[in-house]
Amino acid sequence: MEIYTNLIKRYSGKKVLVVGLGVQGGGLGVAKFFAELGAKVTVTDLRSEMELANSIKRLKSYPIVFHLNKHLLQDFLEADIIFKGPSVPWNLPEIIEAEKQNIPIEMELAFFTKHCPAKIIGVTGTRGKSTTTNMIYLALQNAKINCFLAGSLPGISTISLLKSVTAEDWVVMEIPSWPLAAFHRHKISPHIAVFTNFYPDHLNFYKSMDDYLYDKKAIYMYQTPQDYLVAARQLQKIIGNDRPQSQVFYTDDSSFSEASISLPGKHNLENANISLKVLEIVGIDKQKAEKSIVGFKGLPYRQQIVRIKDKVIFINDSTSTTPVATIKAIDTFHDKPIILLLGGKSKNLPYGQLLEKLQGVEKIILLKGSFTDEIEPLLKKQYPDKVSLVFTDMDKAVQFAFQSAGNFENGAYILLSPAATSFAMFKNEFERGDCFNEIVKKI
Repeated sequence: MEIYTNLIKRYSGKKVLVVGLGVQGGGLGVAKFFAELGAKVTVTDLRSEMELANSIKRLKSYPIVFHLNKHLLQDFLEADIIFKGPSVPWNLPEIIEAEKQNIPIEMELAFFTKHCPAKIIGVTGTRGKSTTTNMIYLALQNAKINCFLAGSLPGISTISLLKSVTAEDWVVMEIPSWPLAAFHRHKISPHIAVFTNFYPDHLNFYKSMDDYLYDKKAIYMYQTPQDYLVAARQLQKIIGNDRPQSQVFYTDDSSFSEASISLPGKHNLENANISLKVLEIVGIDKQKAEKSIVGFKGLPYRQQIVRIKDKVIFINDSTSTTPVATIKAIDTFHDKPIILLLGGKSKNLPYGQLLEKLQGVEKIILLKGSFTDEIEPLLKKQYPDKVSLVFTDMDKAVQFAFQSAGNFENGAYILLSPAATSFAMFKNEFERGDCFNEIVKKI
């Protein structure tokens, strides 16, 4: 409580600007937290009141000022502190002007890390962040360790944990690349850094892979000799060139077999081995840690088995928003014919390997979006007998997939693994996943 009391003293009456409330409520927790501290909070977002209705409704009991559909430079220049949402660019003109006036620009996860008295396990990587974060968290809970789940996970307000977290606690925090940019600015890294893997992603946001990798590296670049880094063997050369100060451990596949864990796929074997090493560092008994990991059932939208009907297995892998992720899904479900729901909005990522991997897919059902526009001509040329028309309706796409599955006597997989973002048809990948699940349940 001492941390929270000090924050009240520091920010009560101060002008706090939250830039980017977000349709997923990304800035909601920050706005609420500072309003409760007694700060004068203003929220600014380029979206409309209608688009942000759900988030605004949850803040209606607080004296918060909303400036929507535009940014007002005055809001930025009059603020005592500015909190930037993950999707808000650092080169936003109003942010640049505020920095010229030495107004501090913060992001939620870095602010939390600076003030958090507990030991933090920070998890990043192109794939496997959420699974590894939750796998570690569950094992700590099972070991009766007082711990908190934090970071870029749906429905979690990380900053609000500053009300209750203590030096005796552990925090397991998922940290994507965008929030890590602020870790560079403050030269901070978590006590235990976890780096699951690195593949092309977010090139619709970053200028290059090097820029994307640089943000990721903040997870370990500011660690001390008292800290730890656990990473996949794939990253040894990248990390080794940086000569981190922390104690570094690279994992391999020796601790588990694919048959021994509940989650399918070699990538989940990698997640399990990384999690086990982290738990060993924390001091959890190895047998107890292994039992927790083996029993972990996975998360929604990540190769989730939704239903089995008439030998047809429906798989929801909506969070696969990159070609690499979809390749891994195809590799995982290889014992039956695959009917793949593919497509959405492009991230400007290379997809040559995915096109090659689609040789092993029986049917490709396309969902509309700019990525689909890019690959459709290539698919029609390379796989003319496999490719459907482009669907603008998920219901019709799933129904068509189920009809197609009837051609396979021994059953098939209907795999939603789009290799692209959801924004052409949905607010986010979770809404896309929920829509798929609801349709499947009604078949």
